[in-house]
Amino acid sequence: MDHSPLVILTHVCHPAVTHGFVPAAHRQGLPTVLLTDRRLEHLRHFDAHPADTPAAIIECDVFNPLSAIDALHGAGIRPAAVFSNSDHLQTATALVAEAFGLPGKDWRTCKAAKNKALMRERQRERGLPTPWFHALSPGATPPRDVPWPIVAKPREGVASMDVSLCADAHALDRYLDAFWQRHPGRAVLLEAFIEGPLFTLETLGDGERLHAIGGFDVTLSAPPHFVELEARWNGPAVTHGMAQALAQVEAFGVGIGICHSEFILTGNGPVLVEINYRSIGDGREFMLDRMHGGRWFETLLQPHLGGPLVLPEPTRRHARVDYVVAANQGRLVSASADRSMAAPGWQAHYRALRHEGESIRLTHSNKDYLGIVSTVGDDEAALDEGVRAIASTLHWHIEATEPAEALA
Repeated sequence: MDHSPLVILTHVCHPAVTHGFVPAAHRQGLPTVLLTDRRLEHLRHFDAHPADTPAAIIECDVFNPLSAIDALHGAGIRPAAVFSNSDHLQTATALVAEAFGLPGKDWRTCKAAKNKALMRERQRERGLPTPWFHALSPGATPPRDVPWPIVAKPREGVASMDVSLCADAHALDRYLDAFWQRHPGRAVLLEAFIEGPLFTLETLGDGERLHAIGGFDVTLSAPPHFVELEARWNGPAVTHGMAQALAQVEAFGVGIGICHSEFILTGNGPVLVEINYRSIGDGREFMLDRMHGGRWFETLLQPHLGGPLVLPEPTRRHARVDYVVAANQGRLVSASADRSMAAPGWQAHYRALRHEGESIRLTHSNKDYLGIVSTVGDDEAALDEGVRAIASTLHWHIEATEPAEALA
């Protein structure tokens, strides 16, 4: 190829890559190369969307940085930048960028962010607010000093999957038996339950300074599970806790690139819940793109390309996301398709995540979403109007196979 490309490491065929970062690179005249362990899946997608087709899609073990480096050398590719938006691939991507002498994240920070036990250890070592925690290897016995209630979660989980509040030892035993039956060989992290509102912080660094872009106040489902139901941009919890949260993320070691962190706002200030060293997901990345005049994805690539970081000015300052969560499992016999609506003061968009004919299996996590309503507006009243307007046009019907309560 004539120009050095942006190389993106990717696992599953994800909309943030296919509809976000790849088109953003092409708009800047930058060719893209995808490294993936699911080449056929990506080829099928771009056969249906030829306008955004990368210059090459190369198969390799993207979880192994040496495999990615060998694949690039074998193809004669010298990257202009190396990037990933996958939770699972940040450490490998950082090492590949370092191998080519390119701007990138610190691989140790990436590893600590992905492994929740390492995250808690790093917090404690750096004097950051840290709840009681204990890592359990498969089959291990919980310690005697558990401060009930506690939250049990996979040590390296995503999307709130297999996260549960355990009120006592019996509840924890049931959780561990079920978890290790489904996931033999995976470690579990136990944490003290932290009370308070949940908020996110979105940061972007250029290698010299870490910028707080904003965040979401998040509404969760009732315990024992932690499914996100709604998120509002720059709500009161974000506004109150942003400065302290930013200081904690920076002290943790987050530097170059985009980072999505989650905090609980306690009476003593924010406490870090988890760090996802990539862009926010669950459709909110596309809402942020609409809020920032279609420049979100281009902006996130700039630090990796070595260019100056210019934060885009928001064209709308109010935003809200509502998640449509399956109430029971079964066959989805009817469901609304993607659609958009607009009026003076607001824009609303619905993105369908599940489609007619699909089988729904409840996981009590963010994987249970049927679709996402995202709305941007001039003020809170406009947001509410937009949500009401688009919601009135939407429908879903699941032919239930088991009642939801039987699956809890």
